[in-house]
Amino acid sequence: MIKNLWVTGYRSYEIGLFKPDDPKAKVIQKFFTERLINYAEDGMQWVLTGAQLGTEQIIGKSIQDVKSQGYEIKHAVILPFAQFGDKWNENNRQLLNIFLRNADYVNKLTNMGYHSSEQLRAWQSFMLKHTDGAMIFYDPDSEGKPKFDYKSIENYRNNGNNYELELVDFDTMQDFANIMFDN
Repeated sequence: MIKNLWVTGYRSYEIGLFKPDDPKAKVIQKFFTERLINYAEDGMQWVLTGAQLGTEQIIGKSIQDVKSQGYEIKHAVILPFAQFGDKWNENNRQLLNIFLRNADYVNKLTNMGYHSSEQLRAWQSFMLKHTDGAMIFYDPDSEGKPKFDYKSIENYRNNGNNYELELVDFDTMQDFANIMFDN
């Protein structure tokens, strides 16, 4: 059973999301809302994410949807370093602030700003050790930033750790969109 679920995936620019009201974002949000309800019904208590624009921030909206339906899940946002998002444009910083305000718990792994990719590996390690499984929006045939998280998860699993993984690829998302728009 998964009590703590790590959810991550593509950044907004990797899936062509440049406006919050993009129909693709609504499909992704609805997909994750339905999946999170299934996890909540199976005993999941916490969803852990980072705060990247794209999948992770869409997940924040999905969590709010699930909570509004009466499920008592919590959202923890774990940032890999201090000053995360400080270099983003004003609009994206506002989206980040709203996202962080809606979370139940926010923390960072270090008080230092970004200085090394080692910080990102430490963040992945933290996420793996504090969750029982992951759901990742990633298609191995269309690599992007999530490939690093996916490889980290696979290495963790290959080292004998009992860790569940739900891989959501583009075909899965497209099938969901087709069903959503057929109804």
